[in-house]
Amino acid sequence: MNLNKRLAEYKEKQEAGEVPPITTAHLEVIYRGAEQLIASGQHKTVPEVGAKFPSFALPDEKGTIISSDEILKRGPLAIVFYRGIWCDYCNFELEALEEVYPRIKELGGELVAVSPVTMPGLRAAIRRNNLSFPLVSDRGSEYARRFNLVYTMSEEVIGVWGSFGLDFSQVNGDDGKSMTMPAVILSDQQGVIQFSEAHPAHWQRTEPDDLVAAFERLAA
Repeated sequence: MNLNKRLAEYKEKQEAGEVPPITTAHLEVIYRGAEQLIASGQHKTVPEVGAKFPSFALPDEKGTIISSDEILKRGPLAIVFYRGIWCDYCNFELEALEEVYPRIKELGGELVAVSPVTMPGLRAAIRRNNLSFPLVSDRGSEYARRFNLVYTMSEEVIGVWGSFGLDFSQVNGDDGKSMTMPAVILSDQQGVIQFSEAHPAHWQRTEPDDLVAAFERLAA
């Protein structure tokens, strides 16, 4: 099964009321927020293929600094922006990427997930998704902002997540209103973006096979 088929089936279960505590009323608010983000066109302003890849040096769950410059000395690098363990769609995405990670390594590439969550959330996500590729902390979403992926959630969307006990000022250690749009970006060894997809509709994601195909083109 491809990733987006799995996500579509999960979305159908949510809409059928089979994934408590989310209700139809909750989903109406969440979908409205996504529709507003889509209408804004922000996803179209994310750096495209051919643009310079912004470098990073961010800590993993052990505090070790992971440097994109060092990784790119060895081969191409893909990054996936991960919202957090609270997002089921995001966890499904990481699980799917974990399945293709061995192939990415075979092709001489690397994959790094980037998240705004605090260290406890980072560690929980690694355990939850059994990750073998790095997950790094982007406090304040400063790195995500360099891709124009950060947006402000509406008060009603914040209210829905708050009704589930989620306080994003605690989850992310920031203003509690900012959120990172899911995205996958691939850089070649020269620091030039070769694959770029952002997803304002959070129930849609990059197919891992498409990312692998992009790595294969670089290896050809």
